[in-house]
Amino acid sequence: MNMTIQLKKTTLFIGLLFILLGMQSIVYGQQKKEGNIQNDDIILEKERKIELKPEISRNFEALEEVENTNKGRKMTYNFVERKWEVKSPAILTTSIIGPREGDELVSSYGPKFKNMIKVGVGNYGHTLINGHFGLSPKENQYQGIYINHDANRRGPVGTAFSARNENEVKLYSKTFTGNYLLDGSIGFKRTEANFYGRDEKKFTGNLNDLNIVYNKFHYTGSIGNAQKDAKYDYTATSGLNYLSTSFENREWMWESKIQSVLHVTDQISAYLNGDMVLSEITTSTTNNRRELYRIRPSFNYKNNRVSVTAGINISNEKDKNLSINQTRLFPVVKLDVKPTDFVHIFVGFGADTYFNSMNQFVSENNWMANNITLKNTIQSSNIYGGIKGSNERNFDFEIKFGYSEYSNLGFFTASRADSSRFDVVYAGGDKKVQVVNLSGQINYQIFDKILSILKYDFNTYENLIVDNTKTLERPFHKPAMNLSFTNSITFKDRIIVSPDVFYLGGLYGFNPRNGLAIKMPDIVDLNLKVNYLITKKFNAFVSANNILGKSYERYLFYPQQSLNYTVGVAYSF
Repeated sequence: MNMTIQLKKTTLFIGLLFILLGMQSIVYGQQKKEGNIQNDDIILEKERKIELKPEISRNFEALEEVENTNKGRKMTYNFVERKWEVKSPAILTTSIIGPREGDELVSSYGPKFKNMIKVGVGNYGHTLINGHFGLSPKENQYQGIYINHDANRRGPVGTAFSARNENEVKLYSKTFTGNYLLDGSIGFKRTEANFYGRDEKKFTGNLNDLNIVYNKFHYTGSIGNAQKDAKYDYTATSGLNYLSTSFENREWMWESKIQSVLHVTDQISAYLNGDMVLSEITTSTTNNRRELYRIRPSFNYKNNRVSVTAGINISNEKDKNLSINQTRLFPVVKLDVKPTDFVHIFVGFGADTYFNSMNQFVSENNWMANNITLKNTIQSSNIYGGIKGSNERNFDFEIKFGYSEYSNLGFFTASRADSSRFDVVYAGGDKKVQVVNLSGQINYQIFDKILSILKYDFNTYENLIVDNTKTLERPFHKPAMNLSFTNSITFKDRIIVSPDVFYLGGLYGFNPRNGLAIKMPDIVDLNLKVNYLITKKFNAFVSANNILGKSYERYLFYPQQSLNYTVGVAYSF
């Protein structure tokens, strides 16, 4: 059986390569026009988000480089290979459209930052205060502070029994010179929630015991090359994250990474990327030290129509409690062919090791059990291919197919000891979990007035074997279908309307009360946000989320807020 699977994968990959090479020959025979591969993003030369651009801002975040969103907005996109991420799309949280960012401040070092304060109130006792304040002591320096308060005094179940509270403060500094860029930040975030996924009336203990608090501290600093045409380019980052909970769990994690490239010739580049993660977790029952080291050397050759990348991914993981000290080596290959000036066709093969932490899991799911097991997810193979393109004016797209195999792929299941809390169950051992993915994105812009983004992601899971003995009935809490359609429409440069639709389908949860898998209702989340620009720097906004009023459950036993709204004002200066 395994030999058959490997043969199928190898045949698929070789077949895709021959198709691309054949198309390349056809293109060279029919076309003499020369050009450059634009927006190919074959290799990450700088740290980039794994997402397409532009994104429509939905959450309150620190204002970064200010851009005029109503004039001269250019469609750009970054396409990179899909990686497995622990976090799922955060589409089920109360979110507000951001304020107008005001006039652009420009220096010889590019856009500067803005000061901003916004406040809002809504139903479910929603209160919101969000601000960003900064100063520039020198032309090439900037320091700032970001604050955020976002809370609901009441929730969807038992009023205060399902309340939530989030507070954050962050200080940061940026320094630009002709040779390098220094960037650093330090911050603290406190999140409070309740284990309301149980019957409050049947709970006989102290309700305070159902409260959970997460305190998160982080520091990060980076240095990078600022010379535009440097032969050697680099970015080095290092940071510390510390998490503590009201159940006296603690986890610290130190992460460092470097991304570098040496341009040997105009067509050949050598890359050396690496990262290191050191972590220690302490719970009421255990203490564990975990480490992960990765180094990824590679070479890239490109001409006007073809880009080829080949390298290796070497990783070493250590786990004290599991007595793991294992080194893995994965080949990495990618071929990108450009049959026309606006279309890319690509195929690739690779694999990786992903570090899982308590911080990551509680960021995705607030209602985790007290003593969860942490294991790294091993992607033993990843074959992918697709097509992407852009007319470089108002339309771009990507369609991608992938087949991957995993060990220790984590799934959330309600705990048998307490159904309101979630454990992590890992599938894939001797027999790997097989994941087939079809994903893509379409961006479309009409002048400077309308921007629409359609994203889709379909997944199937096979061989959900736990501990090499039992089978997980379903890929619990991982949707089979994930769709989003986000929009931004501007009227007369004063009113911005943002209608959005999110859909999650194929969700299953495990019910420990009867030991059965439960098909959870599909989620359709319809939102509408309106921002009215009263003056150049002052605006009012209103948002309505979950307009259909469905108390859907992203996680079993935890209904979300039905129709919720927030109104507020914002001032930038």
